Amino acid sequence: IFVYGGVLLKHTIGCSAIWTVMILFILVLVPCTAFAYNMPDFDTINEQLEADVKAFHIPGMAVIVVNKDEVLFAEAYGNCESIDTPFIIGSMSKSFTALAIMQLVEQGKIDLDTPISDYIDVSLYLKNALDGNRITVRQLLNHTSGLGTYQRFGSAKITDSYGKYEYANVNYGLLGKIIESVSGKSYSDYVEQYIFSPLDMEHSSATFDNSKADGLIAGYRNYFGIPIAGEPDYPDDRSWSTVPAGYISSCASDMGNYLQMYLNNGSGIISQDSLDTMFYDNVPQDENNLYFYGMGWVLSNDFDEPVFNHSGLVENYTSNMFIFPESGIGIAVLVNMNDYLVGNNLINNIIMHLLGKEMTEASGNLYINYHTLLNLCYLLVILVAVFPILFIRRWRKKNHTKKQIVIDIFTHVILPIILLLLPYLVGVPLWVVWYFVKDLFFVLVVSAFLLLSTGIYKAFVVLGSKSTED
Repeated sequence: IFVYGGVLLKHTIGCSAIWTVMILFILVLVPCTAFAYNMPDFDTINEQLEADVKAFHIPGMAVIVVNKDEVLFAEAYGNCESIDTPFIIGSMSKSFTALAIMQLVEQGKIDLDTPISDYIDVSLYLKNALDGNRITVRQLLNHTSGLGTYQRFGSAKITDSYGKYEYANVNYGLLGKIIESVSGKSYSDYVEQYIFSPLDMEHSSATFDNSKADGLIAGYRNYFGIPIAGEPDYPDDRSWSTVPAGYISSCASDMGNYLQMYLNNGSGIISQDSLDTMFYDNVPQDENNLYFYGMGWVLSNDFDEPVFNHSGLVENYTSNMFIFPESGIGIAVLVNMNDYLVGNNLINNIIMHLLGKEMTEASGNLYINYHTLLNLCYLLVILVAVFPILFIRRWRKKNHTKKQIVIDIFTHVILPIILLLLPYLVGVPLWVVWYFVKDLFFVLVVSAFLLLSTGIYKAFVVLGSKSTED
């Protein structure tokens, strides 16, 4: 139940039956040509996605697959009415921020290896202003600044991870501030003028008001297996995440234009050299050197060819985008739900065909089965907390021996502390559970409260009985 801390979404990609025939034709004429990406049958995939969206209770989803010249596949599912419907794209926003930084680098306004204190007043954002002299723009882009994963503006400081990869939203929040300082424009105005508008991304935005005006689809959190609609916790400068790190909104059609920009050498808004820097100036994410973090993009080596990707996850939206540079394919998948412990993994599985990989065998009952098992675990925790209340009268009749007191101390002091500390034991603060797994948060906090409250009552009873005896 509690292993939810360090999982980042990865996956997605596709093509069509006609293109498969064309590829075979080309392979006959040009024997030396090799295509690593397996072009799928989109008609079959579309039918499968329609069935899976229903089976796995996904409220809405939009998918697009492009090459450099055209859209190969685009479809909306569930309550998503159109591929022009905006979703919040989560940490896929980081690639837009990195792109903006590289545009300003090309203009000579930013140097990647200059300390960030040269561009912004770091005392507004870092706990120790001197840290701004050690952190460079490149380190923010690569997540090697030493700033911690769960740090925010004002309390952020360099940790022991300095110079090593540690994913932190605050890095890209600072990059957003640098963009504003150097360009003289707000972050939202900058990306609108220099990225969205040139790429004809007509339904993309970097403010909540504009996102809603564009028709932002309702996002869903999952409570005990039931998707419930609600607005996201859109950030400000006091939030853990920020717009440059995770709250741009976009639609499938716009993301298709965005990915085609990468496939077309920058489409005139950025040079190929700068794109190569974003992709290949990277640092290892894992000991096996399968994944490398560049600048808003992850280089994955677990496919037949190198693949660039990034996922996105906020309170009630998830997303994925992929670029197969050798095959010339780009893919984006947008979903208006965050079901952290169950649904997100199922979404990863059902898009495997788009990635040119085989989908793991999955029964339509998986969603119900997994949530039933999860809810039973939740129920068990709650019953442990309620049990002492149900039998409080029997407890009062017992002799309060030292053994019984030890049992009560464990039950009503140590156990609730363990429940509240469980997230921290897997490296995740409890407040992050509140944002991303609210049902688990309620179970932990309510159970801990009941155990502590019952313990306080028992303590008064024991103390009262002793004073009476005296």
